[in-house]
Amino acid sequence: MGLGILAAEATKHLDLVGKLRGYFIVVFAVGLFCGSIYMLLATNLGARLGFLVAFASLSGFLMLLGLIWFTNLTPLNALHGAAPHYVVKEVVDKPALAKTEKARDIEKAGIPLDTAAQGEIKATVDSVVTAEGNRFKLYSNATDYVVVNAEKIGGGGESFFRHRALYAVMAIQGAKTVEVLPGGAPPAPAADPAKPAHYVVLERNLGAMRQPPLIMSTAFAILFALSIYVMHAMERAEQKAKAADLEPAPAPA
Repeated sequence: MGLGILAAEATKHLDLVGKLRGYFIVVFAVGLFCGSIYMLLATNLGARLGFLVAFASLSGFLMLLGLIWFTNLTPLNALHGAAPHYVVKEVVDKPALAKTEKARDIEKAGIPLDTAAQGEIKATVDSVVTAEGNRFKLYSNATDYVVVNAEKIGGGGESFFRHRALYAVMAIQGAKTVEVLPGGAPPAPAADPAKPAHYVVLERNLGAMRQPPLIMSTAFAILFALSIYVMHAMERAEQKAKAADLEPAPAPA
């Protein structure tokens, strides 16, 4: 037991050291990258103007980077929001008993889901109906039930940046208990007609994949505009000062 406690404490210590090392690497890398460029600009343009040029360049670069992430989905681990996913709204014994109005018409107007969509919904349903402490818990394991049917209803565009809610209803039922002979292959799982069926109502959450890049590009666009404005104001003030020095002094009366 003592060795276990020491191992746990050592793991926490190593984890803290790793985090601190990561923080220091990021801070020093950013300081070296931005600081070296600032030093070169400050040598030639002066401390104030060099800082403004470096800051405008950095904010402009980050603004363009945010726009690229906003308009193009990159495979890299870039800044992005929540991905589209399904959320379980309720579990009922019949679609007609659902609180969600659209789900009541699933048997009449529902469209069967393809294999990929069923797999995504099945993973969501597994995590809900078998989770301890969840109010929708029905089974102990994902193998205790089978999917009888899965359909969707709703969805589609409504207007600019607006969409109709998309719902899906997955019918699940307890699986038959089958005894497998030694050395024999287990049969394919099948629903047990003696066990009750349940209908899981889900709503499609469209996520916010592009929201963080949009906020990022907007914030840095404001900073870029401010830095450009300050440099413009400095240049105009310098021009006025030079013009005042070149004006001839008034002749004495």
